[in-house]
Amino acid sequence: MKAEAEEIRRLIERSHQVVVISHKDADGDTLGSALAMAEVVRVMGKQVATRVPPPVPQQYHFLPGFETVNQEERGGPPDLVLVVDASNLERLSDTLGTLPEGTPIVNIDHHVSNTRFGTLNLVVPDASSTAEVMFDLLDELHVPVTSTIATNLYVGVLTDTGGFRHENTTFRVLEIAADLVRHGANPSDLAARIYKSQKLTTLRLLALVLGATMGFDCDDRLVYAAVPQDLLRKAAARMDETEGLIDMLNSVEGLELAILFKEIEPRLTKISVRSRGAANANNLAAVFGGGGHAKAAGAELEMPLKQAMDVFLAEARKMLETTASS
Repeated sequence: MKAEAEEIRRLIERSHQVVVISHKDADGDTLGSALAMAEVVRVMGKQVATRVPPPVPQQYHFLPGFETVNQEERGGPPDLVLVVDASNLERLSDTLGTLPEGTPIVNIDHHVSNTRFGTLNLVVPDASSTAEVMFDLLDELHVPVTSTIATNLYVGVLTDTGGFRHENTTFRVLEIAADLVRHGANPSDLAARIYKSQKLTTLRLLALVLGATMGFDCDDRLVYAAVPQDLLRKAAARMDETEGLIDMLNSVEGLELAILFKEIEPRLTKISVRSRGAANANNLAAVFGGGGHAKAAGAELEMPLKQAMDVFLAEARKMLETTASS
């Protein structure tokens, strides 16, 4: 990482207007990492803007700097773009916009499926989260970890490890978390804000989705559910309130694949996959142009919800049949 960090420092120092961009369907890791990166750039004396493809999830409104997201930008077009936690440019939606020719793009990520789209790529697939990559980058840049940076990065690590429950919770992750607490992150407060602050509409939606759409297959090794638009309207909920649903499906005893389908538009379905055992979530998502990690991945299909469920579940059954016979 040392060489990449030195080049990132050089690019920031020679820039005037920097833009930090997170991926669409923003989660705690991409938001926390983007806001931390924006503060680093600000500390280095540069103008910086933070872009997040809408809708911006309001459940993370407590993150330091959240109010600066998608503010009107000043100072002309960017001369440096820092992309955090996005495996490919498509994950940015249309937020990147048209850049002046030759504008460098720095790609900071941890997904094994990353396409290395940047002018400079700092991709660490073994890291638990982009926040972990950012933590090590700050050390190389010799930028002090403020309490606000610590809070943002702690949320990134916390959420991408599922509250330190996923297999990516390593000794190193816990060391980083402890160091971020030492620098001002409040673990009990942040855990409460993320895991104990559900809206009533979220609970209504959860009840509707599990009651109407949850299914099991392959001797209960496969569990799935769907979030159609009509259930969202019935619960008076927003799609960003579904973030924790996939982890609830993934809590079923004995399962190997958990899949959540979301009807974004009449012909656009977003799919989240979690895996345990021999099943590989990244390989399954990659069949449909998606990606992520072995245990957590996603894809988007330009199909109606029912059609997307049919084709994706057929491939999931095929994977589980293969793993059962191997």
